[in-house]
Amino acid sequence: MYDEKADFIRHEDETRAFFKTLAACSYEPSHDHTVLDLGGGQGMHVGALTQRFGKVWCLDVINYSTLYGGEFIKLLIEKYARNGVPLAADRVAFVQGDAMNLLFKDGFFDLCLSINSFEHIPDPSRALAEIIRVLRPGGWAYISFDPVWTCATGSHFFHRVPEPWAHLVYPEEEFVARMRANGADEGEASEFRHAMNRWRLPAFQEMFDDARALGLIEIAKTSVWSGLQDSAHEEHEHLRTLLKRGFTTEELYVRGAMYALRKTPPRPS
Repeated sequence: MYDEKADFIRHEDETRAFFKTLAACSYEPSHDHTVLDLGGGQGMHVGALTQRFGKVWCLDVINYSTLYGGEFIKLLIEKYARNGVPLAADRVAFVQGDAMNLLFKDGFFDLCLSINSFEHIPDPSRALAEIIRVLRPGGWAYISFDPVWTCATGSHFFHRVPEPWAHLVYPEEEFVARMRANGADEGEASEFRHAMNRWRLPAFQEMFDDARALGLIEIAKTSVWSGLQDSAHEEHEHLRTLLKRGFTTEELYVRGAMYALRKTPPRPS
């Protein structure tokens, strides 16, 4: 069941981590700056962003602004008000778009953040290239994602199949059948099949390292975190099965990663 207050707390924690990380990188938010919230969903980060930036573009594959009979913005303002969180709605624009083919011109943004979207984008390397393109020289990006595909809950449907790493052990159709047996509808089944890119962490790491090697970005800060939702998962048969298949304990325990990047500024002439 949806818990609105808990949802606000979770997203506030995410934006707090974003601001803390960028502060550690000596980036100062400014009302002169334009920001892209890539994969911003229904705008649960934009309240904090509108308090520190001049304009926030919230882009997602879904056109959220047309939902609820066209009253999405009105309902979002009411939602923020119920939870006592400021929202400068006049500073936000919700747009539908493709992360791999952004509709913005080169150098349009001062900063881009993407929280829990890169595990969904079909080709994250194209999305990263687009982020770099639409950032001004010297602009910043903050990219974090959790859970990655190989972690115990990486299916994103642990609530339907509450077995750690089940999505890595069972064939896809068997996993979907187990989802349906626990109440999933066809939309959820389709989401499991298509909404995760199933990249493993080394592929993400290689993508960022390649961009750095090409001189496109500087990696100012990065972190990887690991852990299990339940300590009992350490004894689960799925873990033993996957270790026999060649996975490592490190990869199966990793949950997510964060990268703070700066688009390489022009060299002094």
